[in-house]
Amino acid sequence: MSIKKVLRSLLLLSATILLLFLLLDFLFPLDHKRLFKPLSTQIYDASDKLLRIKLSSDGYYRFQAKPNEVPQLLKKSVLNFEDRYFYWHFGVNPIAIIKAIYHNATSDRTIGASTITMQVARMMHHKQRTLGQKLSEIFTALQLEWHYTKDEILTLYFNLAPYGGNIDGIKTAAWFYYQKPLHTLSIAEMATLTTIPKNPNLNRPDIATNLYQKRLRVLRILLQQKLISTEQFDRAFKEPLLKKRFKAPFQAPHFCDHIETTGRVYASLDPNIQNKLLKTLQIHVDKLLDKDLHNGAGIIIHNPSMKVVGYVGSDRFFNAKNLGQNNGVTMIRSPGSSLKPFVFAKALDQGLITPKRELFDLPLHLKGYDPQNFSRTFLGEVSAEQALQDSLNIPAVALNKLLGDDSLYELLQGAQIKSLNQEKSYYGDSITLGGFGISLIDLAHLYSSFAHGGLLKTLGFTSDFQTQKVTRLFSKEAAFITAQMLSDAIRPEFSAYWESSTDKVRVAFKTGTSANSKDLYTIGVTPEYTVAIWMGNFSGNPTKDLTGMDSASKALFDIYDYLAKQYTISWFAQPEGVVLKDICSDAIKLGRCKNLQEDYTIQGVSLKRPCELLRAEVLAYLSDKKTLSEDSMIVHPCYEQWNDYPPLISSIYDKQVIIKPHNEHANKQKIMIKCYTFKQNKTITWLIDDKQPLKGQSSQEHFIDLAAGEHKISCIDSHALMSEVTLEIKEE
Repeated sequence: MSIKKVLRSLLLLSATILLLFLLLDFLFPLDHKRLFKPLSTQIYDASDKLLRIKLSSDGYYRFQAKPNEVPQLLKKSVLNFEDRYFYWHFGVNPIAIIKAIYHNATSDRTIGASTITMQVARMMHHKQRTLGQKLSEIFTALQLEWHYTKDEILTLYFNLAPYGGNIDGIKTAAWFYYQKPLHTLSIAEMATLTTIPKNPNLNRPDIATNLYQKRLRVLRILLQQKLISTEQFDRAFKEPLLKKRFKAPFQAPHFCDHIETTGRVYASLDPNIQNKLLKTLQIHVDKLLDKDLHNGAGIIIHNPSMKVVGYVGSDRFFNAKNLGQNNGVTMIRSPGSSLKPFVFAKALDQGLITPKRELFDLPLHLKGYDPQNFSRTFLGEVSAEQALQDSLNIPAVALNKLLGDDSLYELLQGAQIKSLNQEKSYYGDSITLGGFGISLIDLAHLYSSFAHGGLLKTLGFTSDFQTQKVTRLFSKEAAFITAQMLSDAIRPEFSAYWESSTDKVRVAFKTGTSANSKDLYTIGVTPEYTVAIWMGNFSGNPTKDLTGMDSASKALFDIYDYLAKQYTISWFAQPEGVVLKDICSDAIKLGRCKNLQEDYTIQGVSLKRPCELLRAEVLAYLSDKKTLSEDSMIVHPCYEQWNDYPPLISSIYDKQVIIKPHNEHANKQKIMIKCYTFKQNKTITWLIDDKQPLKGQSSQEHFIDLAAGEHKISCIDSHALMSEVTLEIKEE
C-alpha cells in the first residue's frame, strides 16, 4: 500500500472519528453548568475583615479562583505531579493508559492514568468509579478539550478539586488550612496542597499521618524540574507541617443571613458602629436583668446611602437559655406607640393639625374598643405636639380616624410592609396603638423617611448598593415639622427638655411599649443616621413594668452620643414650604380666638376643623366645662351633625365588670349613671333592666342600686335615639 493510500485512509478515519464525536457531542451535550458549581458566600465588612463564610447551596465551602490568582509555581507543581503532558494530549493520554494497564496487571499496587481533564470530568458528577463511568469520563474529557482551552480546563481543575471534607477548590483550601490568599502561600504549602486531591480525606492536613513524605515527594519533583532552587528546597523541607483546619468565621450572624448573593461580598456594615451597637445592647440588657429583661436587638441605617451599618439581631447569640439565636431585627412584634409619628405627619399634610393647635384627650368609645392612655388618665385639651411627645393614645386614634382613606393603614400599605397582610377592617382603630405586628427593620426603614423628606428609599446591605426605589409617604414639610416635634420630647436622662444640655445631639425619637411591657422600643432619626432599638424577651414573657423610655431609649442615646463624637451629626434644614405664622390654637373656636400663637404651618395647606373632632365625648366635656353653652351649640356650624348624635352614656361603658365589695351591704352596689343628649330638648329617659322608666335631664347624675348579675341600661333622648350598655356586677 502506497503512502498516499495510508494517509488517505488515516484522514478518512480521522474525519469519521471527528464526525462521530461531533454527532455524539450534539446528541449528548456537555453539561456546562456542572463545571461551575454553587459558590460559598464570603462576607467582608468595610474594613476588609471576613465576617462569615456561608456554605454553598449544595453544602460545600467553595471559593472561585481566577486564572491569574493561582501562582505559576503552584500550577507547575500540580502539572508535574498530576499530568506532566497536560498541554500535549487531547484530554486522554494513551501512553499513560497503556502503562497503567500493564502495571496494574503485573503489580499488586494499582496506578491511575487519569489526566487533569479526565479528573475535571469526574469532578462534574462524583459517580461511583466503574468501567462504564471511566468510558463516560473519557468522552466528557474529549468534550472539555473541544469546548475549552487548556488554561481554562486547568482553572476548572483548581476550582473543582476536592481538598478534604466539604472543601472544594484550591482557593478554599488555602484559606481553611492556612488562612492565606493563594499568592502568599509558601513553597511547602503549595506542595502540600498539590498532594491532597489524590486522596482528599486521607491527605488533608488536619488528619493526615504521612503527609510529610507526600509533601517531600512533590518538593523533589520541583527540584528535579528546576522549578525551585536547592536553597528553596531546604527551607521548604524544614518548614513545619501545620496540622490544622481553621473554623469558618461567624461574625454578625443575623446580618449575614440577609446576604443572598454568592462569592465575595463586601457588606455595608461599619465594624466600629457594629461593635458599639453590640456592646451597648449587652450593657443595657445586663442593667435590666432584675426587671426580667433578657434580650436586645438593634439596627442602624446610614441615611444618605441607605446602607445598614449596624445590625444586631441578638445581644448574645449563643445564649441558648434566653433563646439568643432568635433575630430581634426581623421578628414580628407589636410596636406599641412607635407608629404614631406617621399619623401626625399625615395629619399635618391634611391640615388637621399644627404643632400648637389643640386636640382633645378624652375618653373614646369605638364599637367595643375603648383605647386608654398609658397613665389611665385624660388631659382634656392638649396641643398636637404635646399629644405626640407624651404619646397620648386618644388624640392619635382620633386623628387616624379623621384621615379616612389616607390613614396609617394606607401609608404602611404604600411602604409595602409585608406583615400588613389583612384588610383594613381587620386591624381597625387599634392599628395606631400597636394592634399590628411589624419588624424592627421595617420600623427603622419607615423612620428613615424623615431623613429624606417623607420619601422611603430602598435599604441596602452591601457596600456597592445604590438605592433606587422611592415611595412618598408624606411631604417634606410634614417630615420636618414632625421631626421637630419628636426632637423636643423629654429625654430619659433629663428632667427638662433636651435643650438644657448643649453637648447632646439633637434627635427626633419616639418610644413604644407593647401590652404588658413585652416589647420596648425607641427609634431615632437624624439626617445622617436612623437608630432603632428593641428590648424584651424572645420568649414573649413580660418585663417588670418597663417602658421604651426607661430601657431602649437609654441605649439609643448612648449610640447617638458615640456617633456624634466619631462621625457627623447635624439637624434637618427647614424646607421653604414650612412657614411660621400666627394661628388660632383653640381646640374649638367660639367667636373670638382665645389663643393666637406663632406656629409651623405648611404653605398651601388649608387648616381644617372637621366636625368629627367634636365627637360626643368632647361635647360632653365642653358642656361640663361651660365652654360650650346651649346657645353657642345651636349656632355652631357643626350643630346639624351633632343633632344626629345618639345620647352618650358617660359614666359606665359597655361590657364593664364592676366588683361588689364584700361587706354588710354586699347585697347591693350603688352605681352612678350619667347621660348626655345634644338636642335642644335636654330631657332623657333611663331604662334599667325591666323596671319602670326613669326620667332625667342631660348630664344629670343618678345613683341606682344593682344586685349581683348582668344588667342592661339604656338612655333615650327626645328624638327616640337610644344608647345601650350592658354591665356585670360580681361579688368580690
